[in-house]
Amino acid sequence: MPYLVLKNKYKVRPLRIIFIFYWFLLAYILAALIFWFIDLNEQNKELTRLRLQAVSIHDAHFIQKVNKIENDEKRKTAQYISEGITFLLMILAGAVYVFRIIKKQLVQSEQQKNFMMAISHELKTPIAVTKLNLETMQIRKLEYGQQQKLIRSTIQEANRLNTLCNNMLYMSQLDSEGSSLTYEKIDLSTLAIDCAEDFILRFPERKIEMEVENDIFITGDKLLLQLAINNLLDNAIKYSGKEDVVLIKIVKESKKIKLQVIDQGIGVQAAEKEKIFEKYFRGSGKQTKGTGLGLYLTREIVKQHRGTISMKSNKPRGSIFEIQIRGSKNIYL
Repeated sequence: MPYLVLKNKYKVRPLRIIFIFYWFLLAYILAALIFWFIDLNEQNKELTRLRLQAVSIHDAHFIQKVNKIENDEKRKTAQYISEGITFLLMILAGAVYVFRIIKKQLVQSEQQKNFMMAISHELKTPIAVTKLNLETMQIRKLEYGQQQKLIRSTIQEANRLNTLCNNMLYMSQLDSEGSSLTYEKIDLSTLAIDCAEDFILRFPERKIEMEVENDIFITGDKLLLQLAINNLLDNAIKYSGKEDVVLIKIVKESKKIKLQVIDQGIGVQAAEKEKIFEKYFRGSGKQTKGTGLGLYLTREIVKQHRGTISMKSNKPRGSIFEIQIRGSKNIYL
């Protein structure tokens, strides 16, 4: 524990140094701007005093000359004030912009570090479990029931690894802006049922139910929609207990299709509801495995299909994730 505290201390220190230097530099620039204004204003007053001294009181145009000199002083002062305000606004706007960029880069850097740690763990675990199961079946003579249990565990880890790889591939396509949809007519009802049945086989101890209307067709990319549904089901499984029911529901209302994944788990904290679809974000309500990509990629897939995704609390507990796809270009009536 002392080592972790010391490690976090040294991790935070460079960030503090960067921000201290940044605010010191900004304060120096603002101080220089203030001193510049004071110096110019003093010079203006001194120049005005000298010009007034140079005007003879016996001059026939004495009053006119004095008025002109005083007006010149006021005009110069107004000029310095306007220039100072302009420079101040430009400096503050630039400072805010630079601060946001630096903060965003630091946050992204920290998120990527955490993501690499999570992805390393997520990759190692299924490989280690699969290797152990195969070695056990190779070395020992197991009964049929024990073999089936190990085989089911191996398939579950392989499916988990496959989902992870699909998420990574799609994320790389999004980052490179090379993602494109393969449009085809899809039976969304059958696709959702297939996804749910796959999870039932992978998690026989879990309660997964379906309320799916038949013959609901849309146009879209079958693989990406399958990935989106799998991510929602996987999220519901992770954040709910073994005795909780996970329900997938699809209904058609006029030209709008609603796909819901409903769980009775721990739900989402109010402060995190606006962040759950962000890249790399992981909820703090439960320590669980994951990379923070599932909901982010699901949102991007839904957006590419001209749809929306939202989350609301389930009663008395849990969450409801709802995908809505609408528009005559998407739905076959």
